[in-house]
Amino acid sequence: LDTASQTGSGAAARTADISRRHAVLTSSEGVITVVGGKLTTYRRMAEDAVDAAVAARRLPAGASPTTSLPLVGAASPRTLDAVQAPRHLVRRYGTEAPAVLALGADDPRLGERVLPGHPVTAAELLWAVRHEGALDESDVLDRRTRIGMVPADRAAALDSARELLGEALSRKE
Repeated sequence: LDTASQTGSGAAARTADISRRHAVLTSSEGVITVVGGKLTTYRRMAEDAVDAAVAARRLPAGASPTTSLPLVGAASPRTLDAVQAPRHLVRRYGTEAPAVLALGADDPRLGERVLPGHPVTAAELLWAVRHEGALDESDVLDRRTRIGMVPADRAAALDSARELLGEALSRKE
């Protein structure tokens, strides 16, 4: 892969570095678009997008606090080791894992796996709706869980996800 033309400097760049770069573009209509980047740098990309929107609209804003704000559920490894929940939930939800697990205690149906052989439970889909702003099956299957990464898994989980989302969203309104 010739990456020299992609760097603009004529020097060859590492492919791994290029894939992590992002740009924030502002259209003449004021639409902000983020291109490139990686999921692991989403906070930086979001900060850059907000900065661009603030600049485009000349809005008053202070420095972004995002670099010093911990993620919900984030904690030290020692604290996470003490969390009383299955390890796969602790890896995904951190200190919030017991709350996700508790949803399944209230309704045994929620403790069931969405897809046989896949660790995601119905409680996790409900959590995504109640606590993470998920609004449709793409939100829960593609963005909140890894189910959507395999098309056959996504298709197999779609009906149960729709059913659970319908119930959760009707209770939310």
